[in-house]
Amino acid sequence: MAKAIGADKKRGNQTLAQAIGAELTDLRQAKDLSQQTLADRLGYDVSYVRQTEMGGNPTLQFLEAVASFFALKLSEFIHKAEARIGTST
Repeated sequence: MAKAIGADKKRGNQTLAQAIGAELTDLRQAKDLSQQTLADRLGYDVSYVRQTEMGGNPTLQFLEAVASFFALKLSEFIHKAEARIGTST
């Protein structure tokens, strides 16, 4: 299974951006995809995927692409991330 950089470290999910990053990491790993493979399939640079997974602020277009790729509605993806806020994964 693909492992995110720093996957062995627990991350706090205090902000929505951090929670989105954690949710993206989990979805990607569940499909056994590397960051590079996901980036290629979404049409983004791997550094953008990496930055988002680490809690960077993604664009709406990127979030829409992620949700679509994982067969989720954007609202479902955001809801999953919101449910993480204040927890550690």
